[in-house]
Amino acid sequence: RLAAEAGSFSRFRSAPAFASWCGLTPSEHSSGESERRGGITKAGNALARTALIESAWHYSTCSPRPKAPAPGTDVPPAIRSRALAAAGKSACKANAAVARELACWVWEIGCRSEGTVL
Repeated sequence: RLAAEAGSFSRFRSAPAFASWCGLTPSEHSSGESERRGGITKAGNALARTALIESAWHYSTCSPRPKAPAPGTDVPPAIRSRALAAAGKSACKANAAVARELACWVWEIGCRSEGTVL
């Protein structure tokens, strides 16, 4: 679905630009020195955003007992337990953050498959 919606991943100059196109960028309400961020903009492609959000929900619930990491690649416990959720953020906010990160990975994989990123 993401490949069909995006068409060509190389048309986005960066991974954050692709995440923004998906509508997974935080909104901002700033004035002068005051800077406040809000929820995701939802201003992008609704079908791509829905696919990414649903994939992120699946990721968080698909394996109650994940495989142990390879030797030497241990992940700190705070990160392993989805740091945003452990930091007191709501599950929906943490899921949107995971979906945004997934969008960035998808952009890089798409660009590599097109041969535009080495």
